[in-house]
Amino acid sequence: MIEKAPCLRRIHRDIDLEIGIARFSLEFWRKKRTKDIIESLLVGNTESLKVKSDGRILNGNVRCKVLEERGFDINQLERETLD
Repeated sequence: MIEKAPCLRRIHRDIDLEIGIARFSLEFWRKKRTKDIIESLLVGNTESLKVKSDGRILNGNVRCKVLEERGFDINQLERETLD
């Protein structure tokens, strides 16, 4: 039986991404094509999507927020699970 991966959860609140230092990253990724964002998160890339076993996103929070803003289901993304 194949176990379904847990739903992804960003660890940073929207407000923290929008007004903190991360806002520069948010502005950067909002200018990128959806395809480019997805490719940047692929396992094997230096900045791939990394998550805890419970679905908390450790690396890729900003990019996942941008994808969610665009209506993309981030739970479809390939991920690297770290414990």
